[in-house]
Amino acid sequence: MSDVYRIGENRLPKEKSYSDFDTLKFNNARSFFIQTIDSVTTPLTIGLYGPWGSGKTTMITGIVEQLQKNDCLTLVFDAWKYRHEKNLILPLLCALQREHLPSPGVKDSAQKIVTSVAFATLAGYLKHNTGIGIEDFITPFKKYEDGYEYYKKYDNQVSKIEDEYQKFIANLLKKTGKKKVVIFIDNLDRCLPDIVVNLLEDISSFLSIREVPCVYVLTLDKENAIKAIKHRFPDFDGADYLEKIVQIPLKMPTPQNSSTEEDAGRYHFMKRYEFGKKYEKLSSTGDVRDQIFKELANVNDIFNGDLFGNPRRIERVVNKLILLESSRIFDAEKKPADVSILIFSILLAEYFPVVYESLRDNFDFKYLRDQINASVQGSTSPYHRRQEREHRSLNSSVPNEIIFDAYCDNEKFFLFLKGFSQLAKIGDLEDRLKEAKNYLNYIG
Repeated sequence: MSDVYRIGENRLPKEKSYSDFDTLKFNNARSFFIQTIDSVTTPLTIGLYGPWGSGKTTMITGIVEQLQKNDCLTLVFDAWKYRHEKNLILPLLCALQREHLPSPGVKDSAQKIVTSVAFATLAGYLKHNTGIGIEDFITPFKKYEDGYEYYKKYDNQVSKIEDEYQKFIANLLKKTGKKKVVIFIDNLDRCLPDIVVNLLEDISSFLSIREVPCVYVLTLDKENAIKAIKHRFPDFDGADYLEKIVQIPLKMPTPQNSSTEEDAGRYHFMKRYEFGKKYEKLSSTGDVRDQIFKELANVNDIFNGDLFGNPRRIERVVNKLILLESSRIFDAEKKPADVSILIFSILLAEYFPVVYESLRDNFDFKYLRDQINASVQGSTSPYHRRQEREHRSLNSSVPNEIIFDAYCDNEKFFLFLKGFSQLAKIGDLEDRLKEAKNYLNYIG
């Protein structure tokens, strides 16, 4: 193992294929998605739906790797990079032209499309942003004559867009020897609502041109996309609007494990940890990393919950753990039993910072332990939890009002404690929680 760690790097190692480094066990779903893309009739728009951090970008990486071996020409377009553009179609076409054989014939065709699209969208853009249409620039004496000529030219440009786009794609495929273009539009749900809707409209109008062998794959948080549509068009049904654009909806799978699905989260955690430590070999039964994996079984439920049942959130915690190791502050392999405690402390600091900052002395840490223990049998009703705790504290003061209130009134905090209920069995938990808090002094 090298002393040089990988911190904040979540990309597939160049020397490995996706199948070799499938920490989320998405290979089955990936094969299904690839078969879908290969078999559809073009042009077609596919929606790959999944919440933030569910692994959509990772899935795209795996799909592209295989499609490039097939008869597909691919482009991954990061919409977030162009979030300040009013129209994303122009940079998308430029990216497609730039990445695949920028030869004169293809380049000329791409430039014609860009010019045509720019002209065709100019009138709507001016009207939307300034309230002034192109006709307002025409003098009264020439308004009708020139206006007619303008709209005639506008109509010609729209037709020209379709012709040039067909020619552009045909030239591109001919020069690359491929049969189909697959364009992945990623990170769209990170953009502002207007940008999201603009691109959806562009896909619907400009790119879904007949006889063009293109598949467009939009990676989206479906609920956020519907909210963006409602923000732009309050009177529209956002779900119906999206259905008219997306012909095939696909859904991101949950992380799976080759043995048991219940172990998927901690399996992913361990693979990302091993990647961060630059291990060349997987752990085997009986070694220290296997011991860490077994220790994490005590808090396995937390990997399936809202706060940690998400690949990107696991990634964030692993990065913090590797950062502590690289700084020689904490060594997971010397203290495998403390990894769960450290995960608890990191999540507590991230999602319940007021509670975390209230932990000052031994009494606070002891009371936190009491609340972890109480969550095992605690009522799911906040009202009953408050009654229960007030009854227990009737003849004594509550050591920490902040923890008390969070336990009684914050459902997420209560379920968080319940997910870590096994920690209450640790004899010196208070001291180890206090030590973990000291580890995190320099990490936000």
